Amino acid sequence: MTNWTRRYIPSALTLGNLYLGLLSIALVMNGDVRNGAFLVLFGMFFDGLDGKLARLLDVTSNFGKELDSLADVITFGIAPAVLLLSFAWINPLYQVAAAVFVSAGAIRLARFNTQSVAAASHFVGLPITAGGGIAATAVLYADKLPQLFLPLAYVVLAALMLSTLPYPSFKSVSLPRNNLVLVGSIMATLAFLWLARDWAFVPLLAYALFGLGYRGGLWRRLPHGWRVRYEKRRNYRLERRQARKDRRAK
Repeated sequence: MTNWTRRYIPSALTLGNLYLGLLSIALVMNGDVRNGAFLVLFGMFFDGLDGKLARLLDVTSNFGKELDSLADVITFGIAPAVLLLSFAWINPLYQVAAAVFVSAGAIRLARFNTQSVAAASHFVGLPITAGGGIAATAVLYADKLPQLFLPLAYVVLAALMLSTLPYPSFKSVSLPRNNLVLVGSIMATLAFLWLARDWAFVPLLAYALFGLGYRGGLWRRLPHGWRVRYEKRRNYRLERRQARKDRRAK
C-alpha cells in the first residue's frame, strides 16, 4: 500500500461520516425521521473507524483531527438538532434546546482538540459522538414520551458534554491487522448496527450514565489491582504512541 493511499483512507472515512450527517438532514427535511436517526448511528461507526485506521496505519495528523471535528459537528451536532426541530419547529423551547445542544457540542470538540496527550486516556465530558447518537435515537421514542422530554433531554446532554466528568475512552481497542478479518469485522458491525437499530438507544444511554460513576464511586470500588494494571497499560500505550510521533517528526 502506497504512502498516499495510507494517508487518505482515514480521511475518506471521515468524509463518509460527514456525508451521512448531510444525508440524515436531507431525510429529516423530507419527513423521514426514522432513517435520518439511523444514519447518525452509522456515522458513529465511521467516526470510530477513521481514528483507529489512522493509528493502525500510523498516519495520524493534526489535519485529520481537525477534519474529524468538523465532520462531527455536522453529523452529531447539527443533524440531531434538525431531528429535534422537525417535531416542533415553531416552539421556542425546541429552538433553544437545539441551539444549546449544537453550541455545547462545538465547545466540547474545541476542548478535546486542545487537551493534553495525558488527558487523552479518557474523555473529559460526554463525547459529542455519544451525545449525538443518544439525541438522534431518542426521537424514535417521541410519541411514547411527554412533549417536553426531548428538549429537556437535549439540554441535559449538552450539560454532560460541557461537564468535566470523565468518560472511558475506547481508543486503545485495536483493529485486526489481517485485512480479511478487518473487512469481515466491519461488515459484521454494520449488519449488527442495522439489526439492532431499534434498541441502540439503551447502550448509548447507559454510557452517558456510566460517566457519573467512572473514576468516581464506581472507580473507587474496583479492586486496587485492576486499577493499577489499567493505569500501567494506559501509560504504556501513551508512551508508544508518543514514541511513534517522535520518530515521524525526525
